[in-house]
Amino acid sequence: MEISCSVARSSRVRIVACLCAIALQGCSLAVHACQVYGKGWGSKWDDPVWPAGAVVTWSYIKPGAGPGSSGWIGPNTLGTGGTGDIRADIDALYGAGAFDAAVQRAFDTWSAAANVQFVQVADSDGDFGTVTYPDIRIGAYDFGNPYSGGAGFGPPGDDLNYPDALAGDIAFNNQNHFNIDPGSEGDPLQTGTGGLYLNDVEGLMLHEIGHTLGMGHSMVTSAVMCGYVSTAFDGSACDISHVNREPDADDLDAVTNIYGPAPPPDGDVSFDCTVDVADVLLATQAASGQRTLNAAQAARADVAPLAAGTPSPDGNVNAADVLLILEKSMGNTWGGN
Repeated sequence: MEISCSVARSSRVRIVACLCAIALQGCSLAVHACQVYGKGWGSKWDDPVWPAGAVVTWSYIKPGAGPGSSGWIGPNTLGTGGTGDIRADIDALYGAGAFDAAVQRAFDTWSAAANVQFVQVADSDGDFGTVTYPDIRIGAYDFGNPYSGGAGFGPPGDDLNYPDALAGDIAFNNQNHFNIDPGSEGDPLQTGTGGLYLNDVEGLMLHEIGHTLGMGHSMVTSAVMCGYVSTAFDGSACDISHVNREPDADDLDAVTNIYGPAPPPDGDVSFDCTVDVADVLLATQAASGQRTLNAAQAARADVAPLAAGTPSPDGNVNAADVLLILEKSMGNTWGGN
């Protein structure tokens, strides 16, 4: 049986799920009952003090980049078009863009769950684990065995002052077998030759991105972040035989206790901390098909329809969203309040 093996860096202190009682005082949140490393500091991106959110950059590592000090074999094969190029294999089976779409869905799931946004950018030159930008870099390497599915490394202990080159990097094991499972949440995973489970790209990425956000392994067998539950310390107690692309309560507790809950979309499509004509322009271009927004921008732009004056996203950026963003750019409050 094949399982996805995740690597968490032992030198990092990770925030684990804990129950927090918070009190709203003016525009700040005062933490009263959540004890994390360093009195509110922990391994996370951007401001290390809970519950500050984060904007996390990510990229695909350039084809041919070396494995760095990981101990893996050979260059990055993702994007090479040759042997071990998981993207090419997946796209050949499921259509052009299928691999990238599965990865994007995994990022979108976490950004919908907590106050963290992901922005895809161009990759920096450098082998695996050797550059600090972008925050998350994704590649594929030969792990030296056919069993491990992937590895994801946690964020720095203090991203602002002590960036870490290995932090956030993710690798697929190009010796493993992957697919995009056609089943729905909870359906049995497809199997390949010899009855071995095929690693679902979206489910695997969801787990590894969780590690790059600062989450360790959950002891809940059905959780996305389930890991070393059994005494064998091999993940065998986790439910790895079913499609798992939806975080459960334990996963959500963990990520929101690092980054806080996901905020509602606010119209700031350009991420400059204000809603103005630039945001109206971006939304207009997206609504008319002249521009494709990345996932983080689309989440900010999808503000319509309103429900009692609060955005209720419908998954589309259209004229209704443009009108609301225009209204806010003119200083008007949504809902006429």
